Parts: sequence; structure tokens; C-alpha cells
Amino acid sequence: MLKRGPERWDEPVRAEEAAGFFHKYLTDKEYRRRIDFSDKESLKLWEWNEKTAKGVAKLIADMPMSKWANAKGSSTKFADGIFSLAFDIIQEDKAVLHRWSLEIVLYRLHVHFERRTERENQ
Repeated sequence: MLKRGPERWDEPVRAEEAAGFFHKYLTDKEYRRRIDFSDKESLKLWEWNEKTAKGVAKLIADMPMSKWANAKGSSTKFADGIFSLAFDIIQEDKAVLHRWSLEIVLYRLHVHFERRTERENQ
């Protein structure tokens, strides 16, 4: 969603639309593949093709989309295969909320992979 930029980042998205971005992110770096994309089922998804796209879309729908939407107090929704924000954004706030959201996501991803790497090395 955030890859769409400040004007469109808050629009609903289907898992199928996000699958390519998700796959590229996880497979671009060896440590990400090893940490989060190397169990028996995900190993089958390393090479991008039509079958892989469907598998990655299912992974995204199961986690994180449905998990985020079903969390208590969530500000997101996931229904009929569509992930969306559960609140409206005033046009003049879109750019700053996009920037803040992007910074938070990048920080949380960094921390996630850093912690997983530390656990692997213990």
C-alpha cells in the first residue's frame, strides 16, 4: 500500500496486488529469505511465477492481513479478500500519515529481522 505513494497509499488492496511487492521484499536479501521465507512451504515460493503469486497472496491474506484486521482495537479491515484502513483520512493529512506509516513499517521490519537474526545466532 505504501509503495503507491502519499496520494493513494490508503486505498484498499487485495492480497494478489501486494504479492509481487511482498515476494520481492522477502527474496531480495538472503537474510530475509533465510529468516522468514525458508520453511518447507515457503521454499516452494522462491521463484516468481503464476503459481508462486497465488501462494504468496494466500500467505499475505492469512498473515498479516487477516491477523492485523482481527486484532483487538485494529484500525484495519479484511473482508472479501480486500484489506483496508478502518478510518478515513483528511486529504491534507495524507502525506504526513504516509511518511509516518512508512517510517514505522521500516523500523518494525528492521527490528523484526534484527531480533530473528539474534535468535538464530544464540
